[in-house]
Amino acid sequence: MRTDDQERSERLRTVDLLSQLDRVALARLAGYMVPLAFAAGEVICSEGDPADGLYIVVRGTLGVYATAAGGERRVNAIGPGHYVGELALLVDQPRSATIRADTEGEILRLDRDQFLQLLGQDPAAAKAVATTLARRLRRRDMESPTDELEAASAPRQVVAGRIARPPAAKVVGLVLALAFGIIAFSPLIDLAQQRFVLLLLAAVALWVTEPVPNVVVSLGLVAVWIVSKLTYDFATLTGFASMNWVFVISVLGIAAMVSRSGLLLRMGLLLIERVPPRVGWQSAAFLVSGIALTPILPLAMARAAVSAPLALGVAEALKLRDRSPASAVLGLSAWIGSGPFIFLFLNGSPVCLLAWSLMPIPAQVQFTWTQWFIAAAPLAVIIGVGSFIALRLLHRGEPIAPVSRDPLRLQRAVLGRPSRRELALMGIVLLTLVGWILAPHYLIHPGLIALIAFIAVMTLYGRSNLASLDWDYLVFYGVALTIANLAQGLSLDRIVGQGAVPILAQLGIGGPAFVLLAGVLTIVVRSLLAADQAILLLSLALIPVAPAVGVNPWLAVIPILALGLSWHIPAQSPEYLVAYGASQGRLFSHAQGRRMAFVYDAIALGGLAVCLPYWHLLGLL
Repeated sequence: MRTDDQERSERLRTVDLLSQLDRVALARLAGYMVPLAFAAGEVICSEGDPADGLYIVVRGTLGVYATAAGGERRVNAIGPGHYVGELALLVDQPRSATIRADTEGEILRLDRDQFLQLLGQDPAAAKAVATTLARRLRRRDMESPTDELEAASAPRQVVAGRIARPPAAKVVGLVLALAFGIIAFSPLIDLAQQRFVLLLLAAVALWVTEPVPNVVVSLGLVAVWIVSKLTYDFATLTGFASMNWVFVISVLGIAAMVSRSGLLLRMGLLLIERVPPRVGWQSAAFLVSGIALTPILPLAMARAAVSAPLALGVAEALKLRDRSPASAVLGLSAWIGSGPFIFLFLNGSPVCLLAWSLMPIPAQVQFTWTQWFIAAAPLAVIIGVGSFIALRLLHRGEPIAPVSRDPLRLQRAVLGRPSRRELALMGIVLLTLVGWILAPHYLIHPGLIALIAFIAVMTLYGRSNLASLDWDYLVFYGVALTIANLAQGLSLDRIVGQGAVPILAQLGIGGPAFVLLAGVLTIVVRSLLAADQAILLLSLALIPVAPAVGVNPWLAVIPILALGLSWHIPAQSPEYLVAYGASQGRLFSHAQGRRMAFVYDAIALGGLAVCLPYWHLLGLL
C-alpha cells in the first residue's frame, strides 16, 4: 500500500512544470514543500491576495473563480497532478482568481522565495523550469510580452562569490603592475632572478586588485616569460605537463560529479533525521560531517554550498529565529566543518596539493596521504574541539521546538533507493581513497590513481564533465606549478633560504617559533590576498627557509593551510561568502562570523603551539 509521501512523490513527478528536473533537484525542491489538507468548500486563496507561492494538487479537486461584471464565475477546475499560482513564481502580483475546494483533499505549497533560492543554486534546473513556465504562460496569455516573461523567470543568485573591487583599487593595481614591469626590464636589472621576482610581484598586484580576470593575468605572465626570454619556451608550461596538474583536474572532475549525484543529499537527510534535534548535537554533526566530506568533495566552496542550506533547513525545522545565537551556531558549524579543515587531508583542497607540490621531492615522497593525515590529525582535533566549545559559548540556551519530519520523508520518497550509478560512484570514490593510501607502497603517483578514477566516473555516466570544471582556477594552478619550477631552476629557493637564516638567527627565531611565525604571517597576508595567491606566495617564501632552521618543509605548509581560509576579512574569503550566501544570510551576520573568525585564528595558533612536541616526536622538528 502506498504511503502519503509516495503518493506526493508520484504527483510531483507528473507535474509538467517540474518534468525537466532530475531526481536530485526535485528532491531538493521537495524539501521546501508543505503539505496542506483542505475540506470541501474551503478557500485556498482569494482574488487580490498577495501571490507568494505555488499550489500543487495531490488529492481532490479545486475550482478557479474570477470576478466578472455579473459576479463570481467559475473559469477552471484543477485536479491531482496539476497546479495553480505559477505566475506567483515569476512576478510579485496579487492573485488574479479565487481558489476554492470542490472536494476534500491535499495540496503541496511551494513558497516563492524558497523556490527562487533553490533554483538560484542550480542554473540547469532554473533554465528547465523557466522554459516550461514561459511556454505555459505564453500559451495562456498571448498578450504578455515574451521578453518580459523571460526576464521575470530568471531567479536571483543567492550564492555569493568574490566581492567586486572598487575602481580606485583596480587603477592602483594597474599602476603597480606597470611600475614593476618597467623596473623589471630597465637597465638596473640584469639578473634573471630579479626580473622573475619583479614580474611575479606585478602579477600579484593584478591578482589582488582584479582589474582584469585572473585567468588573463596567469596567461599573460606566461606570455611575458616567453617574450622576455627568461627561460626556454617549453619551461614556461611545465606546470601543465606535470602529474600534479593531472591530479588536480582529476580530483575536481570527480568532485563535480559527486556534487551532482544524490549521495550528498542522502547524507544530509541522514544527518538531520538521525541526529537529536538539539543545537549542540547538530553543531557537532555539521562539524564532523563537513570534515568527513573533505576528502570526498575537495572543494571548500562546493562543501559550503551543500552544508549551508542543510543547516538552514535544520534551523527552520527547529523554529530558530534568523541570526539568533542558536542559528549562528548551526551556520558557523556548517561553515567551519566544510571550509578551514582542508589542512587535514592531502587532497582536502587544490591548494593543499599546490602546497604539497611546492615541497622538495623528498618531502613529497615522505608525506603520503596517510602520513599527512597522521601528522595533521592532532591539530585538527584541537581546532575542532576548540571551535565546538567556542560555538557552544555563543549559544545561550535558546528554546527549541519539536522537529517536523514530513519534508524529510517526502525528500526520501522522491529520491527513492540509491541508483546503480550512485552505488558505483560511491564505490569509485572509496576505491580512490584506498588507492591513495596504498599507492606509496607500490611507488604509484596519487595523480595516476585520481586520473583512473576520473576516467571511470566519465565512463560510468557516459559523458565528459570537463566543461563544468573551474578552468580559470586550473589555469592559475598550472601557472603556479610553473612558478615553483622556475623558482627552483633559478635557485631562488636556495637564495631565499640562505638570506633568511641570518635574519631569523638575529631575531632568535628557531624551529618552533618559525612554525608559529608562519601562522601569524598567514593571518596577515590573508587580510590582503585571496587564499590561492596567499598560499602560493607564502609557500614559495617559507618552504625554502624551513630546512635552514631545522624544520621539515611540511611544518612550513601546515600553518599556512590551517589558517589559509581564515575569514576575518569577508571580502578576501569567497568560500565563506558562499556559505553566507547559500544560507541567505539568515543563519549568522558578518559581525557574528568575523567574531568567530578571530576566535578560530587564536585556537589554530594555540593548536600549532600544543602540537609542537608531537611533531618533534615524529622527527619533523
